[in-house]
Amino acid sequence: MLVRYTTVLGLHRPSLHTWPSQSRNTHTHISSYAKDSLKAGVRKLQEDIKEGAKKDLSTWKITKWVSPVIILILFDRTYTNWYNNQNERNLFYAFEHGFCPNLDVEEEELIDRKDVIKEIERILKPPSKHSSYHVVVGNHGTGRSGNDFIDDLAKAISFRDNESFIDSLTRNILGKSESYERSKVSRVLNAFDKAARKYKANNGKPPVLILDNISKMGQKNVNMLEDLQDIAKLYADQHSCVIVFVSSERTVPRMMMQRSSWSRADKNPIVIGDLTNKEAFTFLHGKLGIEKKVANQLIQLLSGRIYDLKTYGDRINRGETFDEIRKTVLDDANRNFHQARMMEGERNHVIGKVIVQELVKNEKIHFDAFIKLVNNEQIADELLQANVFSYNPESGIATFQSHATEVFARKYKIFERN
Repeated sequence: MLVRYTTVLGLHRPSLHTWPSQSRNTHTHISSYAKDSLKAGVRKLQEDIKEGAKKDLSTWKITKWVSPVIILILFDRTYTNWYNNQNERNLFYAFEHGFCPNLDVEEEELIDRKDVIKEIERILKPPSKHSSYHVVVGNHGTGRSGNDFIDDLAKAISFRDNESFIDSLTRNILGKSESYERSKVSRVLNAFDKAARKYKANNGKPPVLILDNISKMGQKNVNMLEDLQDIAKLYADQHSCVIVFVSSERTVPRMMMQRSSWSRADKNPIVIGDLTNKEAFTFLHGKLGIEKKVANQLIQLLSGRIYDLKTYGDRINRGETFDEIRKTVLDDANRNFHQARMMEGERNHVIGKVIVQELVKNEKIHFDAFIKLVNNEQIADELLQANVFSYNPESGIATFQSHATEVFARKYKIFERN
Protein backbone atom coordinates (compact mmCIF):
# COMPACT_ATOMS: atom_id res chain seq x y z
CA MET A 1 0.00 0.00 0.00
CA LEU A 2 1.34 3.47 -0.78
CA VAL A 3 1.57 6.14 1.93
CA ARG A 4 0.35 9.66 1.20
CA TYR A 5 1.51 12.59 3.31
CA THR A 6 -0.71 15.48 4.22
CA THR A 7 0.27 18.79 5.87
CA VAL A 8 -1.82 19.67 8.94
CA LEU A 9 -1.21 22.94 10.90
CA GLY A 10 2.13 23.33 9.31
CA LEU A 11 3.28 20.05 10.76
CA HIS A 12 4.28 17.29 8.57
CA ARG A 13 3.00 13.97 9.74
CA PRO A 14 1.97 11.03 7.93
CA SER A 15 -1.78 10.34 7.53
CA LEU A 16 -2.99 7.10 6.16
CA HIS A 17 -5.91 7.19 3.62
CA THR A 18 -7.47 4.40 1.73
CA TRP A 19 -6.56 4.59 -1.85
CA PRO A 20 -9.32 4.70 -4.46
CA SER A 21 -8.92 1.03 -5.20
CA GLN A 22 -10.22 0.14 -1.74
CA SER A 23 -12.81 2.93 -1.80
CA ARG A 24 -14.11 1.57 -5.05
CA ASN A 25 -14.87 -1.78 -3.46
CA THR A 26 -16.66 -0.11 -0.55
CA HIS A 27 -18.64 2.09 -2.86
CA THR A 28 -19.56 -0.92 -4.92
CA HIS A 29 -20.95 -2.69 -1.85
CA ILE A 30 -22.92 0.38 -0.77
CA SER A 31 -24.19 0.94 -4.31
CA SER A 32 -25.44 -2.67 -4.59
CA TYR A 33 -27.33 -2.41 -1.31
CA ALA A 34 -28.89 0.90 -2.35
CA LYS A 35 -30.00 -0.53 -5.66
CA ASP A 36 -31.66 -3.50 -3.98
CA SER A 37 -33.45 -1.21 -1.53
CA LEU A 38 -34.47 1.08 -4.34
CA LYS A 39 -35.83 -1.82 -6.36
CA ALA A 40 -37.75 -3.13 -3.35
CA GLY A 41 -39.15 0.35 -2.71
CA VAL A 42 -40.15 0.72 -6.33
CA ARG A 43 -41.85 -2.66 -6.31
CA LYS A 44 -43.74 -1.80 -3.13
CA LEU A 45 -44.71 1.56 -4.56
CA GLN A 46 -45.96 -0.15 -7.71
CA GLU A 47 -47.93 -2.65 -5.65
CA ASP A 48 -49.39 0.16 -3.52
CA ILE A 49 -50.33 2.10 -6.62
CA LYS A 50 -51.85 -0.98 -8.18
CA GLU A 51 -53.80 -1.82 -4.99
CA GLY A 52 -54.92 1.76 -4.66
CA ALA A 53 -56.00 1.74 -8.28
CA LYS A 54 -58.01 -1.42 -7.64
CA LYS A 55 -59.67 0.19 -4.64
CA ASP A 56 -60.36 3.35 -6.58
CA LEU A 57 -61.74 1.28 -9.46
CA SER A 58 -64.00 -0.71 -7.09
CA THR A 59 -65.18 2.50 -5.46
CA TRP A 60 -65.86 3.97 -8.89
CA LYS A 61 -67.79 0.88 -9.95
CA ILE A 62 -69.82 0.86 -6.73
CA THR A 63 -70.53 4.55 -7.09
CA LYS A 64 -71.48 4.01 -10.74
CA TRP A 65 -74.18 1.46 -9.79
CA VAL A 66 -75.29 2.75 -6.37
CA SER A 67 -75.82 6.36 -7.34
CA PRO A 68 -78.58 5.63 -9.91
CA VAL A 69 -80.27 3.31 -7.40
CA ILE A 70 -80.25 6.03 -4.73
CA ILE A 71 -81.57 8.53 -7.25
CA LEU A 72 -84.30 6.07 -8.31
CA ILE A 73 -85.35 5.48 -4.70
CA LEU A 74 -85.47 9.20 -3.95
CA PHE A 75 -87.46 9.88 -7.12
CA ASP A 76 -89.78 6.95 -6.41
CA ARG A 77 -90.54 8.17 -2.89
CA THR A 78 -90.92 11.78 -4.01
CA TYR A 79 -93.33 10.81 -6.79
CA THR A 80 -95.30 8.56 -4.43
CA ASN A 81 -95.70 11.40 -1.92
CA TRP A 82 -96.80 13.77 -4.67
CA TYR A 83 -99.26 11.19 -6.01
CA ASN A 84 -100.72 10.62 -2.55
CA ASN A 85 -101.30 14.35 -2.14
CA GLN A 86 -103.15 14.37 -5.48
CA ASN A 87 -105.08 11.34 -4.29
CA GLU A 88 -106.29 13.19 -1.21
CA ARG A 89 -107.70 16.00 -3.34
CA ASN A 90 -109.51 13.45 -5.55
CA LEU A 91 -110.89 11.73 -2.46
CA PHE A 92 -112.35 14.90 -1.06
CA TYR A 93 -113.86 15.81 -4.42
CA ALA A 94 -115.56 12.40 -4.48
CA PHE A 95 -116.95 12.97 -0.98
CA GLU A 96 -118.26 16.41 -1.90
CA HIS A 97 -120.00 15.24 -5.09
CA GLY A 98 -120.90 11.66 -4.17
CA PHE A 99 -120.71 8.49 -6.22
CA CYS A 100 -123.36 6.11 -7.49
CA PRO A 101 -122.70 3.09 -9.74
CA ASN A 102 -124.41 2.93 -13.10
CA LEU A 103 -127.90 1.46 -12.94
CA ASP A 104 -128.56 -1.71 -14.91
CA VAL A 105 -132.20 -0.64 -15.30
CA GLU A 106 -133.47 2.05 -17.63
CA GLU A 107 -134.81 5.09 -15.80
CA GLU A 108 -138.24 4.74 -17.40
CA GLU A 109 -138.48 1.24 -15.92
CA LEU A 110 -138.03 2.43 -12.34
CA ILE A 111 -141.00 2.34 -9.99
CA ASP A 112 -141.73 5.17 -7.59
CA ARG A 113 -142.09 3.63 -4.12
CA LYS A 114 -142.72 6.60 -1.86
CA ASP A 115 -142.75 4.68 1.42
CA VAL A 116 -139.36 3.13 0.66
CA ILE A 117 -137.90 6.44 -0.52
CA LYS A 118 -138.99 8.11 2.72
CA GLU A 119 -137.19 5.49 4.81
CA ILE A 120 -134.04 5.68 2.69
CA GLU A 121 -133.93 9.48 2.83
CA ARG A 122 -134.02 9.27 6.62
CA ILE A 123 -130.65 7.52 6.72
CA LEU A 124 -129.10 9.37 3.77
CA LYS A 125 -129.52 12.75 5.48
CA PRO A 126 -128.09 12.17 8.96
CA PRO A 127 -127.70 14.91 11.60
CA SER A 128 -124.25 15.97 12.79
CA LYS A 129 -124.26 13.74 15.89
CA HIS A 130 -125.73 10.68 14.21
CA SER A 131 -124.61 7.72 16.32
CA SER A 132 -125.69 4.51 14.60
CA TYR A 133 -125.23 2.50 11.45
CA HIS A 134 -128.05 0.93 9.44
CA VAL A 135 -129.05 -2.34 7.83
CA VAL A 136 -131.31 -2.44 4.77
CA VAL A 137 -132.79 -5.84 3.98
CA GLY A 138 -134.54 -7.02 0.85
CA ASN A 139 -135.49 -10.38 -0.55
CA HIS A 140 -132.95 -12.12 -2.73
CA GLY A 141 -133.40 -10.62 -6.17
CA THR A 142 -134.57 -7.11 -5.25
CA GLY A 143 -131.92 -5.54 -7.44
CA ARG A 144 -128.65 -5.36 -5.46
CA SER A 145 -125.29 -5.77 -7.20
CA GLY A 146 -121.59 -5.56 -6.34
CA ASN A 147 -118.25 -7.35 -6.62
CA ASP A 148 -115.08 -7.09 -4.58
CA PHE A 149 -115.72 -4.71 -1.70
CA ILE A 150 -112.33 -3.03 -1.45
CA ASP A 151 -112.07 -2.43 -5.20
CA ASP A 152 -115.61 -1.05 -5.27
CA LEU A 153 -114.92 1.21 -2.28
CA ALA A 154 -111.69 2.49 -3.83
CA LYS A 155 -113.55 3.28 -7.05
CA ALA A 156 -116.39 4.98 -5.19
CA ILE A 157 -114.07 7.38 -3.36
CA SER A 158 -111.74 7.87 -6.37
CA PHE A 159 -108.85 6.24 -4.55
CA ARG A 160 -106.07 5.07 -6.81
CA ASP A 161 -103.68 2.74 -5.07
CA ASN A 162 -100.24 3.98 -6.14
CA GLU A 163 -97.76 1.34 -5.13
CA SER A 164 -94.16 2.56 -5.23
CA PHE A 165 -91.84 1.08 -7.85
CA ILE A 166 -89.63 -0.49 -5.19
CA ASP A 167 -92.60 -2.12 -3.42
CA SER A 168 -94.02 -3.29 -6.75
CA LEU A 169 -90.68 -4.79 -7.78
CA THR A 170 -90.37 -6.57 -4.44
CA ARG A 171 -93.92 -7.93 -4.67
CA ASN A 172 -93.38 -9.16 -8.24
CA ILE A 173 -90.26 -11.00 -7.14
CA LEU A 174 -91.71 -12.47 -3.95
CA GLY A 175 -95.29 -12.83 -5.20
CA LYS A 176 -98.55 -11.29 -3.91
CA SER A 177 -98.96 -12.20 -0.26
CA GLU A 178 -101.78 -12.10 2.23
CA SER A 179 -100.00 -9.26 4.04
CA TYR A 180 -100.09 -7.22 0.81
CA GLU A 181 -103.86 -7.69 0.57
CA ARG A 182 -104.26 -6.63 4.20
CA SER A 183 -102.04 -3.63 3.51
CA LYS A 184 -104.21 -2.66 0.54
CA VAL A 185 -107.35 -2.86 2.68
CA SER A 186 -105.70 -0.67 5.32
CA ARG A 187 -104.62 1.93 2.75
CA VAL A 188 -108.12 2.23 1.30
CA LEU A 189 -109.84 2.37 4.70
CA ASN A 190 -107.31 4.90 6.06
CA ALA A 191 -107.85 7.10 3.01
CA PHE A 192 -111.61 6.84 3.46
CA ASP A 193 -111.39 7.70 7.17
CA LYS A 194 -109.23 10.76 6.51
CA ALA A 195 -111.54 12.07 3.78
CA ALA A 196 -114.65 11.38 5.89
CA ARG A 197 -113.34 13.46 8.79
CA LYS A 198 -112.40 16.30 6.48
CA TYR A 199 -115.86 16.18 4.86
CA LYS A 200 -117.62 16.41 8.22
CA ALA A 201 -115.35 19.24 9.39
CA ASN A 202 -116.23 21.26 6.27
CA ASN A 203 -119.94 20.38 6.03
CA GLY A 204 -121.04 19.85 9.63
CA LYS A 205 -122.53 16.39 8.92
CA PRO A 206 -121.11 12.92 8.39
CA PRO A 207 -120.89 11.29 4.96
CA VAL A 208 -122.88 8.12 4.21
CA LEU A 209 -121.30 4.95 2.83
CA ILE A 210 -123.63 2.28 1.41
CA LEU A 211 -122.22 -1.25 1.28
CA ASP A 212 -124.31 -3.17 -1.22
CA ASN A 213 -124.81 -6.92 -1.51
CA ILE A 214 -122.98 -7.88 1.69
CA SER A 215 -124.68 -11.30 1.59
CA LYS A 216 -121.93 -12.46 -0.77
CA MET A 217 -119.32 -11.21 1.67
CA GLY A 218 -121.07 -13.16 4.43
CA GLN A 219 -120.62 -16.31 2.38
CA LYS A 220 -117.05 -15.79 1.16
CA ASN A 221 -115.32 -13.49 3.64
CA VAL A 222 -116.93 -13.48 7.07
CA ASN A 223 -113.85 -11.91 8.69
CA MET A 224 -114.08 -8.91 6.37
CA LEU A 225 -117.78 -8.49 7.16
CA GLU A 226 -117.09 -8.58 10.89
CA ASP A 227 -114.27 -6.03 10.51
CA LEU A 228 -116.59 -3.72 8.59
CA GLN A 229 -119.28 -4.04 11.25
CA ASP A 230 -116.70 -3.12 13.91
CA ILE A 231 -115.61 -0.13 11.82
CA ALA A 232 -119.25 0.93 11.42
CA LYS A 233 -119.65 0.85 15.20
CA LEU A 234 -116.45 2.89 15.65
CA TYR A 235 -117.64 5.52 13.16
CA ALA A 236 -121.00 5.66 14.92
CA ASP A 237 -119.27 6.23 18.27
CA GLN A 238 -117.16 9.01 16.75
CA HIS A 239 -120.04 10.50 14.69
CA SER A 240 -117.62 10.60 11.74
CA CYS A 241 -119.47 8.50 9.14
CA VAL A 242 -122.73 6.58 8.67
CA ILE A 243 -122.44 3.12 7.14
CA VAL A 244 -125.43 1.36 5.59
CA PHE A 245 -125.29 -2.41 5.04
CA VAL A 246 -127.58 -3.75 2.29
CA SER A 247 -128.31 -7.47 2.52
CA SER A 248 -130.74 -10.14 1.46
CA GLU A 249 -132.93 -11.96 3.95
CA ARG A 250 -130.50 -14.77 4.53
CA THR A 251 -128.13 -15.48 7.40
CA VAL A 252 -126.10 -12.24 7.27
CA PRO A 253 -128.57 -10.02 9.21
CA ARG A 254 -128.81 -12.68 11.93
CA MET A 255 -125.00 -13.03 12.05
CA MET A 256 -124.68 -9.27 12.54
CA MET A 257 -127.32 -9.20 15.26
CA GLN A 258 -125.42 -11.79 17.29
CA ARG A 259 -122.26 -9.67 17.56
CA SER A 260 -121.51 -7.02 20.17
CA SER A 261 -121.09 -4.39 17.42
CA TRP A 262 -124.85 -4.62 16.89
CA SER A 263 -125.17 -2.27 19.89
CA ARG A 264 -124.66 0.72 17.56
CA ALA A 265 -126.97 -0.50 14.80
CA ASP A 266 -130.38 1.05 14.24
CA LYS A 267 -132.60 -1.50 15.95
CA ASN A 268 -135.23 -1.26 13.21
CA PRO A 269 -133.69 -2.51 9.96
CA ILE A 270 -135.29 -1.14 6.82
CA VAL A 271 -136.96 -4.02 5.01
CA ILE A 272 -137.68 -3.52 1.32
CA GLY A 273 -140.44 -5.94 0.47
CA ASP A 274 -141.81 -7.11 -2.85
CA LEU A 275 -144.00 -4.95 -5.05
CA THR A 276 -147.72 -5.09 -4.47
CA ASN A 277 -149.75 -6.81 -7.20
CA LYS A 278 -150.85 -3.39 -8.42
CA GLU A 279 -147.25 -2.12 -8.62
CA ALA A 280 -146.19 -5.36 -10.32
CA PHE A 281 -148.91 -5.02 -12.95
CA THR A 282 -147.96 -1.38 -13.56
CA PHE A 283 -144.37 -2.45 -14.09
CA LEU A 284 -145.10 -5.39 -16.39
CA HIS A 285 -147.87 -3.86 -18.45
CA GLY A 286 -147.11 -0.15 -18.19
CA LYS A 287 -143.28 -0.22 -18.20
CA LEU A 288 -142.42 -3.37 -20.15
CA GLY A 289 -145.47 -3.40 -22.42
CA ILE A 290 -146.50 -7.00 -21.69
CA GLU A 291 -150.13 -7.81 -22.47
CA LYS A 292 -152.52 -7.93 -19.52
CA LYS A 293 -153.20 -11.68 -19.52
CA VAL A 294 -149.52 -12.64 -19.50
CA ALA A 295 -148.72 -9.92 -16.96
CA ASN A 296 -151.30 -11.38 -14.56
CA GLN A 297 -149.96 -14.91 -15.14
CA LEU A 298 -146.44 -13.76 -14.26
CA ILE A 299 -147.73 -12.09 -11.09
CA GLN A 300 -149.51 -15.31 -10.03
CA LEU A 301 -146.24 -17.19 -10.49
CA LEU A 302 -143.70 -14.63 -9.24
CA SER A 303 -145.79 -12.28 -7.08
CA GLY A 304 -143.99 -8.93 -6.70
CA ARG A 305 -140.31 -9.96 -6.83
CA ILE A 306 -138.98 -7.11 -8.94
CA TYR A 307 -135.83 -8.88 -10.13
CA ASP A 308 -137.79 -11.91 -11.35
CA LEU A 309 -140.47 -9.72 -12.94
CA LYS A 310 -137.81 -7.82 -14.86
CA THR A 311 -135.85 -10.94 -15.86
CA TYR A 312 -138.80 -13.00 -17.09
CA GLY A 313 -140.68 -9.99 -18.45
CA ASP A 314 -137.73 -9.33 -20.77
CA ARG A 315 -137.76 -12.98 -21.84
CA ILE A 316 -141.47 -12.72 -22.67
CA ASN A 317 -140.66 -9.71 -24.83
CA ARG A 318 -137.96 -11.76 -26.57
CA GLY A 319 -140.55 -14.33 -27.63
CA GLU A 320 -140.72 -16.96 -24.88
CA THR A 321 -144.15 -18.22 -23.84
CA PHE A 322 -145.51 -18.15 -20.30
CA ASP A 323 -145.45 -21.97 -20.15
CA GLU A 324 -141.74 -21.94 -20.97
CA ILE A 325 -141.16 -19.31 -18.26
CA ARG A 326 -143.12 -21.33 -15.70
CA LYS A 327 -141.06 -24.46 -16.40
CA THR A 328 -137.80 -22.50 -16.01
CA VAL A 329 -138.94 -20.93 -12.71
CA LEU A 330 -140.03 -24.25 -11.19
CA ASP A 331 -136.81 -25.94 -12.35
CA ASP A 332 -134.84 -23.22 -10.51
CA ALA A 333 -136.91 -23.84 -7.38
CA ASN A 334 -136.24 -27.56 -7.69
CA ARG A 335 -132.49 -26.89 -7.78
CA ASN A 336 -132.77 -24.74 -4.65
CA PHE A 337 -134.54 -27.55 -2.78
CA HIS A 338 -131.81 -29.95 -3.88
CA GLN A 339 -129.17 -27.47 -2.72
CA ALA A 340 -130.86 -27.46 0.67
CA ARG A 341 -130.83 -31.31 0.62
CA MET A 342 -134.61 -31.31 1.15
CA MET A 343 -135.87 -33.49 -1.67
CA GLU A 344 -137.04 -37.03 -0.96
CA GLY A 345 -134.17 -39.29 0.10
CA GLU A 346 -131.86 -36.39 0.98
CA ARG A 347 -130.55 -35.76 4.50
CA ASN A 348 -132.67 -32.66 5.28
CA HIS A 349 -135.90 -33.99 3.78
CA VAL A 350 -137.60 -34.88 7.09
CA ILE A 351 -136.73 -31.57 8.76
CA GLY A 352 -137.53 -29.56 5.64
CA LYS A 353 -140.84 -31.30 5.15
CA VAL A 354 -142.05 -30.23 8.61
CA ILE A 355 -141.14 -26.57 7.93
CA VAL A 356 -142.73 -26.63 4.47
CA GLN A 357 -145.95 -28.02 5.91
CA GLU A 358 -146.07 -25.24 8.52
CA LEU A 359 -145.49 -22.56 5.91
CA VAL A 360 -148.04 -23.99 3.47
CA LYS A 361 -150.56 -23.97 6.29
CA ASN A 362 -149.74 -20.57 7.88
CA GLU A 363 -147.67 -18.75 5.19
CA LYS A 364 -145.18 -17.67 7.88
CA ILE A 365 -143.77 -18.77 11.22
CA HIS A 366 -141.74 -16.99 13.89
CA PHE A 367 -138.03 -17.55 13.56
CA ASP A 368 -137.87 -19.03 17.07
CA ALA A 369 -140.33 -21.69 15.94
CA PHE A 370 -138.22 -22.20 12.80
CA ILE A 371 -135.11 -22.86 14.91
CA LYS A 372 -137.08 -25.13 17.23
CA LEU A 373 -138.40 -27.21 14.34
CA VAL A 374 -134.95 -27.59 12.82
CA ASN A 375 -133.28 -28.13 16.21
CA ASN A 376 -129.86 -27.55 14.69
CA GLU A 377 -128.43 -24.09 14.14
CA GLN A 378 -125.97 -25.20 11.45
CA ILE A 379 -128.72 -26.85 9.42
CA ALA A 380 -130.93 -23.78 9.92
CA ASP A 381 -128.21 -21.59 8.37
CA GLU A 382 -127.78 -24.11 5.55
CA LEU A 383 -131.48 -23.97 4.75
CA LEU A 384 -131.48 -20.17 4.73
CA GLN A 385 -128.45 -20.05 2.43
CA ALA A 386 -130.12 -22.34 -0.13
CA ASN A 387 -132.78 -19.84 -1.32
CA VAL A 388 -135.67 -21.89 0.03
CA PHE A 389 -136.56 -19.98 3.20
CA SER A 390 -136.17 -16.34 4.14
CA TYR A 391 -135.68 -14.48 7.43
CA ASN A 392 -137.00 -10.97 8.10
CA PRO A 393 -134.88 -9.36 10.88
CA GLU A 394 -137.41 -6.58 11.46
CA SER A 395 -140.36 -8.87 12.25
CA GLY A 396 -138.44 -12.00 13.22
CA ILE A 397 -140.55 -13.99 10.75
CA ALA A 398 -139.50 -16.88 8.48
CA THR A 399 -141.27 -17.41 5.13
CA PHE A 400 -140.66 -19.06 1.81
CA GLN A 401 -137.86 -17.33 -0.01
CA SER A 402 -140.17 -16.44 -2.90
CA HIS A 403 -143.69 -16.98 -4.14
CA ALA A 404 -142.32 -19.28 -6.84
CA THR A 405 -140.79 -21.44 -4.08
CA GLU A 406 -144.21 -21.74 -2.46
CA VAL A 407 -145.78 -22.64 -5.80
CA PHE A 408 -143.22 -25.41 -6.21
CA ALA A 409 -143.77 -26.72 -2.65
CA ARG A 410 -147.55 -26.82 -3.14
CA LYS A 411 -147.25 -28.53 -6.52
CA TYR A 412 -145.07 -31.46 -5.41
CA LYS A 413 -146.86 -33.95 -3.15
CA ILE A 414 -143.66 -35.08 -1.39
CA PHE A 415 -144.14 -32.29 1.16
CA GLU A 416 -147.77 -33.11 1.98
CA ARG A 417 -148.73 -34.57 5.35
CA ASN A 418 -148.97 -38.34 5.44
